[in-house]
This record gives sequence, structure tokens and C-alpha cells, in this order.
Amino acid sequence: MRTSMIASLALVCCALVQSVARAETEQTLVWLNTDEGAIIVALDRECCPRAVDNFLAYVDDGFYDGLVFHRVVPGFVIQGGGFDRNLNERRSSRDRIVGEPGRPGGNQPYTIAMGLVGNDPDSGQNQFYINVDDNAFLNERYTVFGEVVLGRHVVDRINGLRTISQDVPLGLPVIRSAHRSSGFPIMPLHSGSWFDPARSGVGFNVEIANEAVEESGPFLLIYWYDFNAGQPIWLSGVDRFDYGASAVTLDLIHVPGPNPVADFQRPPERDAFEIWGQLTVRFIDCHQAEFSYVREDGQAGDIELVRLTLPDDSSCRP
Repeated sequence: MRTSMIASLALVCCALVQSVARAETEQTLVWLNTDEGAIIVALDRECCPRAVDNFLAYVDDGFYDGLVFHRVVPGFVIQGGGFDRNLNERRSSRDRIVGEPGRPGGNQPYTIAMGLVGNDPDSGQNQFYINVDDNAFLNERYTVFGEVVLGRHVVDRINGLRTISQDVPLGLPVIRSAHRSSGFPIMPLHSGSWFDPARSGVGFNVEIANEAVEESGPFLLIYWYDFNAGQPIWLSGVDRFDYGASAVTLDLIHVPGPNPVADFQRPPERDAFEIWGQLTVRFIDCHQAEFSYVREDGQAGDIELVRLTLPDDSSCRP
């Protein structure tokens, strides 16, 4: 009995240590969902906590939703966070923050930094810019607080737009929404086919979208197929979640008993479905995923997946 208790306590302690280690290594990411594509920024709280907390406050308030990149200077920067698509200014009620310039590397390509009023390093509020070149001459005054980890090609695309007077781009690129996440966020870019390279015939079809009729959402729809066990299985599940989530757990349903073919002309009656178990969906990045399942009978496991298809006009480039 005593040996069993000691072993159990050791397992609990080990789980706690792993949990703490995982939390310490997790990065805070912000997903800028633009009409030109996804831009994901990793924030650097260690170097500049004031700038990071300030940026996240605007993200959490929904301040950036519907604003545009209003300034594009080819080979220099793209800037946003201050104007809507009609170029009406969205003013901030928050105080300006004290600058934190001096991040190692400074204004390197694809870093994000605080916009300033004039050259006052302590005038940062809501506006930000993303470097597209090595702009070291800005290092002394401007606070760099993160870098783009996915969507650099989107930054380049925006920077390549034609501009009119005062560096205003034609067809103003819109930030549809901005979301924070403690892991890689689940987003429409993950829609498509995913497969298990370790086992032939095992894969998932994934769809992340807003509901077309009610224009609400988002929701996650999963189809899991497995032709590897001699008896094919078809599992499905759907659930709503909040954008910014890095993991979603949903119930999976199936029709028990032999089901050698899928008859799409005569689908099973609603009451023929049973709960098979739960699936937790987590994406490591744009290319890789790790899904975990727990069956109703207590069996559990993990499945490491890689992407097979992409949505139209999408890219997984950094």
C-alpha cells in the first residue's frame, strides 16, 4: 500500500513538473487575421513587458478589429492600428507607455514595433509597424516587442501594394480580427486533409469556419477515418470554440457495428449514432498536428499528423 502511494505521488509530482515546464516554454502569440492572409506574431515579454501588455490589451479589447494597414513604404515598413477602411482615425483612451528600446537585434526584418508620435520614445499607444528590412537606425528610439513567425509572405505582399499620397496603399489591407493565443491558434488555414504518416489509411478531414446562415462561429468539424484495423471506422464531431484557442475538445459519434461501406444515399437514422469518445485537437504549427483521444471504454492515445491539403489561395510559408 505504502509503495503504491509513493508511486502515485511520484507520478503526480512528475505531471506537475511537466505542466510547469510546458507553461514556461509557451509563447504568447497574436494572430492578425487580415484579408491578405494570416500573420502570426510571437511576443517578447522578457525584453519589453510594457509594450507586450499594451499590445495585448488592445487585442483583447477588439480595438484592432476592422482597422487597416494605412501606411506602406516599400522596402521599409507596413504600419497599422490607427485607422479604419475609410481612413477615419480610431483614437485610443489608453495612456501612452514608456518606451523599451534596446531589444537584441533591434528592427530586423519581420519584427513588430511600437509606432510613435514624432520621435518621442515614450509616446507609444495603439499603432504598430512591421519591418520588412533591417532598419537599425530605428533601434535607439523604437521599441521592438516581437516578430512574425508565420505570414512573412503576407507582410511582403502588403508591402508590395501600390500606394497613393502619404504612403497610403490602394485597396487598404484590413485586419479583420486580432486574437491572442498561448499556443498555435486554430484557424481556417488548418482546414483540409491531414494524415498519419506512421499508419497507412488513417487520417482526418478538418474544417474550421463560421456558420454561413447565422454568421456566427467559429466551429470545428472533424471526420476521422481508419481503414487500418481490418474493420473500417468513420467518426465525426463538431463543436464551437473561440478564435484564439490552441486546443479544442469535442465528442465523437459513430454508428456501432459492422460498416464496411459508407452509404451516403441512405445515411443512418439520428438515434443510431452513439458517443465513441472525445478528441482533443491541437496544431503544432501550420504543417503538423497532434490529436489526442479518450474512448468511452477508457482507451486513450495520441496521433501525430501532417498536412495533406491546403485551402485554396492559402500558404503555410513562414
